[in-house]
Amino acid sequence: MKKLLLCLFLLLLAAPVGADGGELVWKEFEAKWMKAFTPGSVTVQDQGQVKICTLEEGVTATFFLNTDDMVERAVVANTAASSARYFEGIAQTIKVLVGQNPQAEAVSAAFATVQPATLWRAVGNFCFERTQDSDAGWFFYASRSEQCPTEVR
Repeated sequence: MKKLLLCLFLLLLAAPVGADGGELVWKEFEAKWMKAFTPGSVTVQDQGQVKICTLEEGVTATFFLNTDDMVERAVVANTAASSARYFEGIAQTIKVLVGQNPQAEAVSAAFATVQPATLWRAVGNFCFERTQDSDAGWFFYASRSEQCPTEVR
């Protein structure tokens, strides 16, 4: 019985986690992503395959879409001194891309503070990374990638 339970547990861990949000077209992704924010508090600048969401002055989430209108890459930037909206943007991006599951929650918790300054985690077919540029601010990257990290080393 213990072996059966262990096998089921391992099977659940190996199941793909990207099927929830990672496969959504932009309009569906945007609707799920915006649920974390007060209506009207985020402005979206539509530049075709690039969508720039301003969470507040100095905090943006930029989404890069592939030819199928699915999010291929995202960058959440914080050029302000500090901002809770930056962390909200990161948490919501992770949640929508990989869904709500223990792995996503653990990754989201790891990115909920600025320590360490450089951090990366892989979940499913997504790579999540964060780094600080002493001149420009904080940057969080999410990308559909077989390899992780891609932005920070």
